[in-house]
Amino acid sequence: MAVVVVKSDAANVTVSLRAFALSLGAKYELMRIIGLGQLKSIRQTFRDSGSPAGSWAPLSPVSLSWRKYSAGHKLLINRGLLINSITFAEQGNSVVIGTGLSYAGVHQYGFDGTQAVKPYSYTRRQRSRDSFAHQQITNKLGRRQTVKRKIASGIATVNVMGFSRHIHIPARPFLVFRPEDPARIQEEVQTYVAKAAKQAGLEAH
Repeated sequence: MAVVVVKSDAANVTVSLRAFALSLGAKYELMRIIGLGQLKSIRQTFRDSGSPAGSWAPLSPVSLSWRKYSAGHKLLINRGLLINSITFAEQGNSVVIGTGLSYAGVHQYGFDGTQAVKPYSYTRRQRSRDSFAHQQITNKLGRRQTVKRKIASGIATVNVMGFSRHIHIPARPFLVFRPEDPARIQEEVQTYVAKAAKQAGLEAH
């Protein structure tokens, strides 16, 4: 029994079965077994920071400082949006594993180019613009006294003109077949077909 591994587009990979020694009318359960097994494999790649382990380019010191990450930060996991978005779908004799996130391809294949940043504005507090006033209060001893209190924080609006910036994101492929995957898929197929044949009172040839 043969297994063909087919890499598809930027956001998907496909596992295809070339031939069955036993004809199966409904293969959904087998496709699900293969899909779940491949999802576990992909999650292992995330935990290992690549396949082989440690093959993903580490974050630059600037990125670590900007994101306030520690040196041991796990790549591409953070809030778990990417890893949890990966799903599989059965398509006849194939299982397609992928994600619908628009930025997945950037991490899978990397990016090196320019990005246009539109003009934008933001506000920030400036101590020099803080406003204060003297107020009369009654202290804990019941005496009146004059104190200086801030009545308004100095808020400044900063306008940033549009500009272009260079972005380099190393490729960190996560939709990959690990070295152990083909043998595992082969075993899953053989086990399932043998089980189906036994339940049907037949034997796989």
